[in-house]
Amino acid sequence: MQQLKINNDIKNLNFTKIEKNLFYYKYDLRNVKPLLKSTNPDISLEDTATFNSFKGEVYENIIYELLLEYASKNDFIKSFVLKGPHQNRVDKFYKTGLMIDRSLQIVYKSNYKDISEFDALFFTEDALYFVEMSTSKKTVSLNKRLDKKQALLKALFPHLHIRALIVLTEGTIGIKRFPSYCTIWITKDLEDIDFLKRIVFNRKKNGFKTKFTSSKFIEAYTIEHKRFIYFQTLEWILKRSRQNKDLIIDLKFFKTKKLLQYFDIFTKLYIGFLTKEEFKKLVPSYEAEIQNVFVSLEKINTKEFDLVYYVKNINGKLRRVRLTKKELSIKDKALDGFTNAEVRFMKYLIEDKYLLSLNQIELIQKKLHESGFK
Repeated sequence: MQQLKINNDIKNLNFTKIEKNLFYYKYDLRNVKPLLKSTNPDISLEDTATFNSFKGEVYENIIYELLLEYASKNDFIKSFVLKGPHQNRVDKFYKTGLMIDRSLQIVYKSNYKDISEFDALFFTEDALYFVEMSTSKKTVSLNKRLDKKQALLKALFPHLHIRALIVLTEGTIGIKRFPSYCTIWITKDLEDIDFLKRIVFNRKKNGFKTKFTSSKFIEAYTIEHKRFIYFQTLEWILKRSRQNKDLIIDLKFFKTKKLLQYFDIFTKLYIGFLTKEEFKKLVPSYEAEIQNVFVSLEKINTKEFDLVYYVKNINGKLRRVRLTKKELSIKDKALDGFTNAEVRFMKYLIEDKYLLSLNQIELIQKKLHESGFK
């Protein structure tokens, strides 16, 4: 395994040499400009989520620029993916694959839906590294995202080792909790507020020319990889898990290496549906009018799997419902989130043969524990 050693420019966040390039990146400034123009003395920029989010964007671009320089000087990096103002193709109409989106970020899309975004990608002789950068001092949410990204890249590049480079700032907690495939770099904080203000009011749109034109620096769309079709994979899993007529669902199938990898990508895998009437018997206190109920086997954490219900109400809201011995948990899901997109697709698969009864639900729950799913 190649040891990635941080250099002094990255460690000290010295961006003097690449400062001009930072003005050519896209930033979400809709709420930042009014904040900076405000004369309210009670507003502290460092305490506002809007400004900290913008600072995180700039930090990411600084690290990306410094990584470009790093890659150009290290021969063990064989290929480095261009993004931002350095790339030359935005794939607005590209349906599925690795590409550059309208924000000039590296993303993997399936059927036009963003599946995952990568702050940077580069290849060594036998590995693909994805890079995550963060100015947050807490790492819990970042840690949760890593397994999904690694699992997705494993599906796309099964012949390569998939590793991660995590770039954080001084004072970050939870560093020892990262998976073994991660290399951690720690840098100084981005504290130059005047520079951040200059970017807000002096961003440039035209006239940039990258100096990284050698064959080492590649466009996202040129990378060959396996195809991973997000929604059709969910359909295949449902049908495959229910094809054995002697079983309600095939739990051994869900314990295969491939399916455990899919749990990291999807978190939940759909195994069937409940009628509104059956669900009301299961959760009598549920008051909203129901359109559909989707039954999933969900990875709760690294050691626990459970049945979780996704309930689409007639009013359009989607709720996650989980019953445990201790409590009933009901949470709203974001209308523009992955789960809403999934159930919009899965509703077309509703057939009588995939409906589950409460007796079957009880048996599945029992088998989950007996088979090693906890």
